Amino acid sequence: MFDVFALALPSLLAVGGIAAMIWAVVRLRRLRSAWRSGLAAHAVCLRSYATTRTRRNGMHRSSSTTLTHLYEFATPEGQTLRFEESGGPSSVVPGDTVPVRYPAGRPDRATAIPPGDTKTLVGTGVLLAFLTVFITACVGFGVFYLTVFSGLKDKAEDVIERSEDGVNAPARTPGTPSRPAPPSMPALPTGPPDDFPTGPPEGFPTDLPTGFPSGFPGGR
Repeated sequence: MFDVFALALPSLLAVGGIAAMIWAVVRLRRLRSAWRSGLAAHAVCLRSYATTRTRRNGMHRSSSTTLTHLYEFATPEGQTLRFEESGGPSSVVPGDTVPVRYPAGRPDRATAIPPGDTKTLVGTGVLLAFLTVFITACVGFGVFYLTVFSGLKDKAEDVIERSEDGVNAPARTPGTPSRPAPPSMPALPTGPPDDFPTGPPEGFPTDLPTGFPSGFPGGR
């Protein structure tokens, strides 16, 4: 279960980073399409508002403010459209008239950002660089977990298993055949053999001699 969580979290973060990169590239391509071959119109700024985001990094706190404008313009066909756009100049206030551009046939992709806006290009480049580092870190964590941490965890589990079994054999690496156990020593005898006498013989012998030998000398 821990392995699934440890690999799923960086995978989801990497997928989110890739989606953000795709969004940034698509937005930049749409802006360039509107800048180069788009149709021009005049839009009125209806309102503007600022959004502040605060980020905490340990004891440090940083905040960034994004300005968003609401524009309204009319196409040559008489269609009136409204759109919101972030990152516009702070000098534009409600009631101002600004030029907008949009690709032919796609007035829903109109933009009031001037062509080749340096702030937009630099911001997109910084965002893509940050997302690249972020995705690389997520992928690197997954590779590190599978190659290094997983091997250390297997060794730790092997040591714990051997300590629980009471076996002091060296740790075995995956794919290495185990060594055969040395032959056991024969058991030493713990008592006398089965046919060993356990006491003195019963009775006395019946064939003992009854006198002196017949050839024993009687004198000099």
